[in-house]
Amino acid sequence: MALTMQESGGRVPDVMQSSESLGLPPNSITDPETSIDAGCKHFKAVLASAKGDINLALQSYNFGGGFTLWVQDGRGGKYTLALAKEFSVYMAAKMGWKSYGDPEYVNHVRRYLGGGTNSFSGNLKIIMQEALKYQGNPYVWGGSTPSTGFDCSGLTQWTYKQANIMLPRTAEVQYHASKIITQSEAVAGDLVFFSGTYAGKTITHVGIYLGNGKMYNSNDSGVEYSTITSGYWKEHLYGFGRVLGG
Repeated sequence: MALTMQESGGRVPDVMQSSESLGLPPNSITDPETSIDAGCKHFKAVLASAKGDINLALQSYNFGGGFTLWVQDGRGGKYTLALAKEFSVYMAAKMGWKSYGDPEYVNHVRRYLGGGTNSFSGNLKIIMQEALKYQGNPYVWGGSTPSTGFDCSGLTQWTYKQANIMLPRTAEVQYHASKIITQSEAVAGDLVFFSGTYAGKTITHVGIYLGNGKMYNSNDSGVEYSTITSGYWKEHLYGFGRVLGG
């Protein structure tokens, strides 16, 4: 189920994006049960090749079985995030592509599982169940409902409302309505705020913090997961606020 959520969120017939494991073009499978059957068989195969290393198998589900062989060829034989990133860069250069696969795939799958900082439970589960309905939708300035689409604070206001947490409308006012906390105190379910993403007020963007340097938000690229520990979002990071019970 976690693989399915990461691959498609259940929004397309090929729910486990299994077509390519059968040598077919993407989304060739048009029946969810066929997709699940093929996806489970593919995962079983990569898990056997990975000798039970579930993380290695998960990453190989995304990269392909060649990743397992590459890791086992003098690189310790066990999954690490550093190896996933190295392989992604290596294969992108080899194929002449800008990028290859998702080197963060293991973390992206495991956020749907219990037992870690990325697990969704309680109010956060309610919030994310609603928020994930809109993943991939375009950013809409001033949008605050499913019918209009969402801007950043519209998404947080709407999704937190599903857990009976009432937030004011804009990112700046949401910041001042939150209990301000440090980055080291922040946990999944807190809000993360940014400044300078456009001219005007001090606080100009907000997202749902998910731990491990990740957030879920509506930005110019659409409703998506984003990394806040590097690049654009790190440069504009302003602070964190708590609204889930303080």
